[in-house]
Amino acid sequence: MNLIIDQGNSVTKMALFQAGQLQNVGYYPQWDSATMARFLDEHPINAAIFSTVTTPDDEALMLLKQRVPVFVQFDHSSHIPIQIGYATPHTLGLDRIAAVVGALMQQPGVPVLIVDAGTCVTYDLLTADGTFVGGNIAPGIRLRLLAMHEHTGKLPHISDEGEIPEIGFSTETAMRAGAILGVAYEIEGYIARLRETYPELFVFLTGGDALKLAAKIKSRIFVDENLVLTGLNRILQENAKI
Repeated sequence: MNLIIDQGNSVTKMALFQAGQLQNVGYYPQWDSATMARFLDEHPINAAIFSTVTTPDDEALMLLKQRVPVFVQFDHSSHIPIQIGYATPHTLGLDRIAAVVGALMQQPGVPVLIVDAGTCVTYDLLTADGTFVGGNIAPGIRLRLLAMHEHTGKLPHISDEGEIPEIGFSTETAMRAGAILGVAYEIEGYIARLRETYPELFVFLTGGDALKLAAKIKSRIFVDENLVLTGLNRILQENAKI
């Protein structure tokens, strides 16, 4: 059984893969040694990979190294099954790399746009020959809502949950629709522009806000909330055999 740990800015995902197939995913607002110890007591783990975009818990990492037979801490020196065309590969987010690897596993030989909608929205392009050429980063839904509140005098701090009309009829609905539809229309724009150059472009939408946004997007897309986890499992396989 493979254990995949993806520590994000707001939540940590721990997923189990068996024979290349995702079995289940757990979400942990707090990831520490106590959480890790309980998980390892309950599941027989043969190999694990850990990836983070923030500061990890050193005790939890030590526990993984001690108790898991094969442990990989994903970093920019890890072996990956794609070529990186980014000018500064050492600054490239590990979650972005993993999502691109996950996309390659499912759609080899075609150009792919990976849209990861989380705290930030990332747009990453994989060409048909398996080269990750780069991408763009924009504020996510909650960052947009927070920025409107913090950088104005009177706009409130609102939730992204609630009505999303095409045209807002109150301050709250105007802000929420502006943030959510703004991201959705931004995604539509990227898809339309890139399909001019790559007519066979396949689009993955992933991340915590994928389902919320998918309902507002008319372009043909494929939603896979676990694309990063799929990519990390492939990277684990790639590095465990070295």
